[in-house]
Amino acid sequence: MVRNLDIDLLRSFVVIVELKSFTRAATTIGRSQSAISMQIKALEDAVGQPLLDRSPQHIALTRAGEDFLGYARRILDLHDEALGFLNAKKLQGTVKIAVMDDFATFILPGTLSHFARTHPDVELEITTGFTRDLLQELGSKYDLVLATQQAGTGAGMVLRTERTSWAFSDRHLVPSQDPIPLALLRSGNMFREWALDSLTAQGRTWRIVLSSTSIGAVEAAAAAGMAITVVKERTARAGLRMLGEAEGLPPLPVSEIALHIAPGKISAAARGLAEYLISELKE
Repeated sequence: MVRNLDIDLLRSFVVIVELKSFTRAATTIGRSQSAISMQIKALEDAVGQPLLDRSPQHIALTRAGEDFLGYARRILDLHDEALGFLNAKKLQGTVKIAVMDDFATFILPGTLSHFARTHPDVELEITTGFTRDLLQELGSKYDLVLATQQAGTGAGMVLRTERTSWAFSDRHLVPSQDPIPLALLRSGNMFREWALDSLTAQGRTWRIVLSSTSIGAVEAAAAAGMAITVVKERTARAGLRMLGEAEGLPPLPVSEIALHIAPGKISAAARGLAEYLISELKE
């Protein structure tokens, strides 16, 4: 009996391995975590053996999974190149896109890999930073800005909503006394403002023990038990647990991810990338 391997199952398998997380893979692919788990089960049934060792702490390849991974990547590369050769518009040039640090690290690499393979003559220049700063240079410096903003703002093309949450180490006791130790992005960041405004409204006091331009740095500080921070739940790093009213912390606004396109005429390559991001990331 001939067994066929579904391309979607292979893609989910490779993304999970690369991101080391079912949650992040689900966000990148645009499916629920349960759907991703079912896909891996279907793939393991098709090949007749387990490919991943799963535990609450980590995901690891089995010996069969290690051997299979190379084949899966080669199949996907050939599949995407074939489709790109037959269907892609001939785009060329440089596209300058600005994006939040966490999306550049966890979401865009997997999303942009297919675009890069099917449009080899397009060079992507990616800059990371705070939404407020990046949007000020939309059109003058950037063709596209993938921004985090408060839900309901009405600006840009909204691709998805994100739950914003307090977060702290999953291995340490949550600080219960004021002033609350905080690790936050530097002044000018929206999440920093939300955190301080909500605590002030609740009558709480705080002390900032770490301030940084790096999302990775503030999340690492929280995961180490140094301080509480604010995260997007779907891109939060491993080692964090979400906190809320049960721990005496005030609610935070909902955020959304929106694509902003430079006003006026943009290049065909920039337009092509914008259309691709909308199709891949929009919920």
